[in-house]
Amino acid sequence: MQGTFGQVEFVPLPPRFADRVRWGSVVVGCSMIAGMVLLFGLTTFLQGIVHGHAFPDTLVGKAAAVLPPLGVLAIAVLVLSSRRCLRGDYLVVASAASARNALVFTYVLTLVLVLGSFAVPIVFRVWRDTPQFRAPDLLTTFSTLAFATMGFLAGMFYVRPSVQTLRKFSDHPIW
Repeated sequence: MQGTFGQVEFVPLPPRFADRVRWGSVVVGCSMIAGMVLLFGLTTFLQGIVHGHAFPDTLVGKAAAVLPPLGVLAIAVLVLSSRRCLRGDYLVVASAASARNALVFTYVLTLVLVLGSFAVPIVFRVWRDTPQFRAPDLLTTFSTLAFATMGFLAGMFYVRPSVQTLRKFSDHPIW
């Protein structure tokens, strides 16, 4: 089922699935970006109400607040760029492999950042207005984790479709 043209290897995709990749990657990527911006805005708004200012007082607290959303935005950009793995109704194997590797690396990095942002308020005192250590912000932590996981799964669905998925979208019994 695979063909080569020069040095580039292609895998034919059902046209309905190729359309799903083209439009779905835009919808998922833009939704992730908009959702993460709204979540970050909500978090900073609530922290501003509780503490009088939006960001923690220490540098490590600021990094823990900003880096995980940036990881999710990087995953969103990778999902948006998964369209470049298509040439017509064909999946370019080399581009898909590099997109998968980038998704896995970014997802693991984002998981590390989310776990770090969860641990920072427990280990360090990041807000000067409270004398004790604080519990981490669970809404932001779990929402960021959910955004990252959903983006990762959607991106992997687009650049590494299973045979069952290809059969589902196929109009012809080639799969």
